[in-house]
Amino acid sequence: MLNMSAAQDNPGRGPLIMGLTWSFAVLATITVGLRFYIRVELNNRPSLDDWLIAVALIFNFVSQSFVSVGFTYGLGKHDANLQPNQLINILKWMWLANTPGLLVAITARLSIAMLLVRLFGKVHKWLKWFLVVVSGLCTILTAIIIPCTFLQTTPVSGNWNPFQPSKRWNPMIYISLAFLTQSLWTFTDLMFVLFPVIIIWRLQMSLGKRISLILLMSASLLTMSVSILKTISLQHIANQQADPTATDVQYESSITILWSCLEQAFVIIMGCVPALGSFTKLKTAQPLLTSLDSVLRLINPFKRSIVNRAAKGNGTNSRDYEDLEMPKAISGWRDGLYGPALDKSLSSLEGNPLGGCSTATRNDYNYV
Repeated sequence: MLNMSAAQDNPGRGPLIMGLTWSFAVLATITVGLRFYIRVELNNRPSLDDWLIAVALIFNFVSQSFVSVGFTYGLGKHDANLQPNQLINILKWMWLANTPGLLVAITARLSIAMLLVRLFGKVHKWLKWFLVVVSGLCTILTAIIIPCTFLQTTPVSGNWNPFQPSKRWNPMIYISLAFLTQSLWTFTDLMFVLFPVIIIWRLQMSLGKRISLILLMSASLLTMSVSILKTISLQHIANQQADPTATDVQYESSITILWSCLEQAFVIIMGCVPALGSFTKLKTAQPLLTSLDSVLRLINPFKRSIVNRAAKGNGTNSRDYEDLEMPKAISGWRDGLYGPALDKSLSSLEGNPLGGCSTATRNDYNYV
């Protein structure tokens, strides 16, 4: 009797799921807040991609809240340690968390795609249309899978109540659709890294600058990795559902909730990382940069001041892509490999019909 009571009190994976997912949800909130703060401080209006990432953050909190309610019923415990009412409520809130989770995934990725189009689409038309097509496919699949989440079982409550008589689709229909959608998202995350890195590597800039920019963009690889883990877990769920002898389905499915919530937070964070590069241009950042500069110069007294580098351009084309930032005002784009095309396209962003850029420095090429 004592052993049975101890087993029922064992929270299983629940605390791990709550601790990790809420930690990254808070981190995602901080990055979105910094993104808007930097825009306001640099006297720029938030654009559509900013508002989309904010909407994604709201959906993420809705999804995270539903998962938290499920935790109060015993999410993450072994099925044998749960009462039927607990199991029903866990499955219910896991199911309800699925829809806002899907909306997080698509809105955040649309935000990133729009941002990449703003960065590179004027010059690289092929990239613009590739992003449009892939984002369109992701949106269509998401629009299909959301209603299927509820319509696959009649009545709807049969989705989370295994004890209720209900009429169900073949479960492999939904699993296959979810697997296809998740695989496309994973592919999209890879493309969000690969194409910008290829473009950046061809720019005329120092090796160190290239590597730093690539590392910045490659942060999305973390999102892709979690997306792959989620895809693998979906296959595991399919195997569990196909096995009539499976007895711990909820417990095994809880790991998918973990990957889903982490993916949602990561895609929001990675969508904000490039914009945070403009933090060095804020007056409030100068004391921090000065302190960091002092430490670096103690390590290497011949190293050029990072404060000066943040305040001045170095007269090369690499500055035009500094911190992967969006154009606010540019001068002297007519030299270099992409000079003429960039000069023309970026002037159109400035609303200059004559195709010229003026009244600025290269460091004004910023994200926000």
